Amino acid sequence: MDKTQELELGDGPGINTVKIPSIHKTADEYVSARDKRCRMSPKEIAAKTKLMDLLHKHEDKIGRGPDGILRYHYGDEVIILEPGKERLKIRASDDDEPED
Repeated sequence: MDKTQELELGDGPGINTVKIPSIHKTADEYVSARDKRCRMSPKEIAAKTKLMDLLHKHEDKIGRGPDGILRYHYGDEVIILEPGKERLKIRASDDDEPED
């Protein structure tokens, strides 16, 4: 015998689902943008890996600084490959903050 009992919830804040059209619309836009970004992630990872491989391949021409960091100037940007657990960063030549 089932001893669970269903309760009637009634109406009121926090009980019925509230639907606000502007939130639904903005949430749909966010989910669409998020899903597009997630689909691009494998392509971004593949491009990043290829770039890191090429930096390693041409390391003898590029050279590393005394800090072990490989820096390659690309237009107005600098590609930075840090040693150890390698991190690739690209930043504007005049920026102090790198982008991952």
